[in-house]
Parts: sequence; C-alpha cells; structure tokens
Amino acid sequence: RRGGTLAFDLEGAHPHDVAQVLDQEGIAVRAGHHCAQPLHRALGVAATTRASFYLYNNEEDVDRLVAGLHTVRRLFSPAATRAQGS
Repeated sequence: RRGGTLAFDLEGAHPHDVAQVLDQEGIAVRAGHHCAQPLHRALGVAATTRASFYLYNNEEDVDRLVAGLHTVRRLFSPAATRAQGS
C-alpha cells in the first residue's frame, strides 16, 4: 500500500524549528510525536516533522517543500550556527 504521509528527522534541526521555518515559507507541516511516541522512542528520535500529500497537492507543492527544507538546512548547518554564536 502507498501513503502520502512522510515523517522525517532532519539532522541538525529540531522538528519544531523545521516546522516554524516551513510555516514562514507558507508550507504546512506538523512536528512532534504524531501519536506514535513509543515508535519514536524505539527509533531513538525525540520527535519528527510530518508532511502529508493528497489529491489537492501538486508537483509545485513538493518543490516548495524541498526548497523550504534547503532553507532549513542552510539556517541550521554547523557553519550557520557557528556564525550565529559569534
């Protein structure tokens, strides 16, 4: 079976930070345990970011999510966090 829901952990950025940055880009995701805290504990992750796709989404929406994740990566990369601490 296929599903349109993707939960992920972006290394270097807390899921709530990912969600906040994406929200500022107009991209709706959720962050947290998603009613699956035992699974998160078993996987050794504190939380995840969840994106969902359905009939009303299109390829442009996927591209916007990917671009938003690149923004998150840039903001929370080790070089960016060192510059913020200076």
